[in-house]
Amino acid sequence: MTIIHILEDYSILSGGIRTVVRNLHLKLLSQNHNSIIVTPYFEDGDESLIKIPIRNKQPWVYSKHLQTILTELNLESKIDVIHIHGVWMFPQYYGCKFAIKNKIPFVISFHGMFEPWLWKSGFFKKKIYTKFLTQRIFNQATAIHSITSSETNDLKARFKNVRVVEIPNLISLPKLEKQSASKHNPDYILFLGRLDPIKGINLLIEAFAALEDSSIKLKIAGPVNEYQDELKVQVEDLSLGNRVEFLGLVNGLEKQSLYENALVFVSPSFSEVIGMVNLEAAIYKTVVITTHQTGLDKEWSNNGGFLINPKVKEIKGAIETVLSWDDYTRELKENQLQEFVSKNYSWENRYQDWENLYKSIRKNNE
Repeated sequence: MTIIHILEDYSILSGGIRTVVRNLHLKLLSQNHNSIIVTPYFEDGDESLIKIPIRNKQPWVYSKHLQTILTELNLESKIDVIHIHGVWMFPQYYGCKFAIKNKIPFVISFHGMFEPWLWKSGFFKKKIYTKFLTQRIFNQATAIHSITSSETNDLKARFKNVRVVEIPNLISLPKLEKQSASKHNPDYILFLGRLDPIKGINLLIEAFAALEDSSIKLKIAGPVNEYQDELKVQVEDLSLGNRVEFLGLVNGLEKQSLYENALVFVSPSFSEVIGMVNLEAAIYKTVVITTHQTGLDKEWSNNGGFLINPKVKEIKGAIETVLSWDDYTRELKENQLQEFVSKNYSWENRYQDWENLYKSIRKNNE
């Protein structure tokens, strides 16, 4: 089966979308599907990828070359499914139009881009763009993919005549036999991800400042940007300069080690569609405090993790609960959460959901 993924950014700076799409892409390749990513931005060494040439600083990521790229792909090896990732840019818009014109089944993954919080930014532009440009073509999708139950309900209300299929973000299970010995003496709280106001990092810093235990540190990892400067000012204002460390972008073994050796991972996001960092931390046996707004199954709180609201008092309370645990209790909770994620959010246990979706939409087109 030939599956073409179209998205406006596949680089590391795209954040969680790269991780989600890359995991799906690599899994499809491993199952002998012809999976190809079409995008203007990516990383050196990325596999099975075709670049969309664009002029610099194109706000809509417009490219006159996309039609030629997709036409040639369809001639070389008949496209079975076009998978659109995201909704706001030209590659997604034209990808849908190409699929409709050439009678190719297509599925759209919104990746939470219709979440209410994200509409607060540029509301009128998004409303006009949706109403006059994309609503009609999105309604012609063969299927729409949702990630959480709340997104499912929202998309079903918006696209009443399109089949909506819910598959959560998934994670591959790593080999875990080499855990750091210092795991038994953790001394830091970890946040890892994109530095952005939507992530609630300022709330975490405020909650951290209110903790009585001054021996605990806070490590914040994520690509350096202007918002980091704002957070550093907050840290200095709270006299936390010697207890809060900004690590910048981390990858590979450094990232794994940060997860493994953290006391607790905290992601107090205002809006998320099952942030991959929550799953990664849990897989590396670290307890995760995150919010109801991340779309995780409510049973997360009954399986070693915490689901709270993005409020300072609740963040502080959850951290203090973890601090009160002895080693035995913490290890029990870590194992419980890892098992829950493995069962409900791993490629090893949920890949067939994607296989079934692609096969069903291709069959509907025959």
